[in-house]
Amino acid sequence: MFKFFRSYLILLVALAAPASGETLRLYIDADYSISRHGAEAIELGVTTALSEVGARAGGFDLEVLPRDHRANSKRSLATMRNYLRDPKGLAVIGGVHSPPYLTNKRFINENGVLLLLPWSAAGPITRADDGVENWIYRLSVDDTKAGPFLVARALSHAHCERTALLLVDTGWGRANKGTMRTAFETAQAQEPYVFMFPSSIGAASARTLVQSIARVSPDCVIMLVSAAEGALLLNELHKELPSTKVISHWGILAADFEDRIAPATLSNMDLEVLQTCGLEQERRKAPALKRALDLASDAQSPFHSLSDIPASTGFVHGYDLTRILLAAIEQAARASDWAALSIQQRRAAVRLALTRLDAPVDGILKTYNEPFAPYSLTHRDAHEALGLGDLCMASFDETGRLVLVDHSQLGHL
Repeated sequence: MFKFFRSYLILLVALAAPASGETLRLYIDADYSISRHGAEAIELGVTTALSEVGARAGGFDLEVLPRDHRANSKRSLATMRNYLRDPKGLAVIGGVHSPPYLTNKRFINENGVLLLLPWSAAGPITRADDGVENWIYRLSVDDTKAGPFLVARALSHAHCERTALLLVDTGWGRANKGTMRTAFETAQAQEPYVFMFPSSIGAASARTLVQSIARVSPDCVIMLVSAAEGALLLNELHKELPSTKVISHWGILAADFEDRIAPATLSNMDLEVLQTCGLEQERRKAPALKRALDLASDAQSPFHSLSDIPASTGFVHGYDLTRILLAAIEQAARASDWAALSIQQRRAAVRLALTRLDAPVDGILKTYNEPFAPYSLTHRDAHEALGLGDLCMASFDETGRLVLVDHSQLGHL
């Protein structure tokens, strides 16, 4: 149903665009295989924002080209190479995983790939080396903030004294290990027990790993995993440590996590999941969210709430980031020579506009006033549209739907 719906909206966007004959392309480089829900949610957010403007900005029709990198850095790099050769390729919108952009970061910045990230969370992605132009912009969780946020949640709310870190052994997991260990040191808390595991973990290995965790008797487990591994590990945690609080990064929500996990586990585990605050906007009945959901809906697939959209945070971020991109395109197009620019010059003009937007942009999460700024080593958050105050926690209710953890409990940590 969701896949049909995505195709329907892309067709609607294409039909709404005037046939000017001049087109710019937005590539979506995402994992439509392993983390399909996340990729499709991002794409739905992008196409919903485009539908508001008839898929047109800066005097050009805008075309969306979805490309499946299958969580593979080499496939992602191939898409970027194709984009660079495309005389109509304006920007790349990345999807879900961090490793493709950690691995290819140098290529991206050295070749001027205008990359916008509505999901990938690893902190180093948007931080460039000295003297390197930074072409990567993120509207998503930033793990330099998320890691300490999760640690503070464990220490200040759950009052955990023995915490285990359960981390996938990738660049994403390793970066968070350092960030979270530092957060424990800063809080003068007991050093956490660290358990790393390969991304290809199977059921038997998951059982052995959780048995090892059980031997240290943690009262909290902070988990950074994907959906498939997360379901395996939570099912085992429920058997071995049923009363232990689990505080999870949002990586578990990018695919069919709820379908893989036993209903009893989901309803009985003390499980919280990191989110940005879309559910808070839903609680407030934010007009921007209602408008976006209405635009994304049709008679066969109405979206009454964010829980109706799998991996809904991808939808929220994709929508808000595309609205910012559209504002940057329109601002860049006000230059008298816009129509005569090469595609490389247009990418550079839009990149410049992203860091100098002269008007606020209304999104679902908030109104963005100068969401990005010129990057420097003294302003390392310059390419982050969201910050610590945009992070929330959610839990699963008895029906399996995500619900906001009482915002007052967060105290914004």
